[in-house]
Amino acid sequence: MQLYLAVPVVLVALLIAASGVAALTRGWVLASNRSPVRRPRLYGWGQLTVAFALCRQMLFLLALDGTGPRQWGP
Repeated sequence: MQLYLAVPVVLVALLIAASGVAALTRGWVLASNRSPVRRPRLYGWGQLTVAFALCRQMLFLLALDGTGPRQWGP
């Protein structure tokens, strides 16, 4: 397992997920994204989807070593 790749990606996914939860529960969006975001709840669901997809991608990249099963994941 390549931890030098997994640890930063999981940390980024957690930050994205935390921002998505904040957008869903409080309607809070980062200052740099406040003007283009019209619907914070939809934005929050999108961020949670991106965080889930990033973790899923890391799971199939790192957990399935070998050339055969890895191709089925994505």
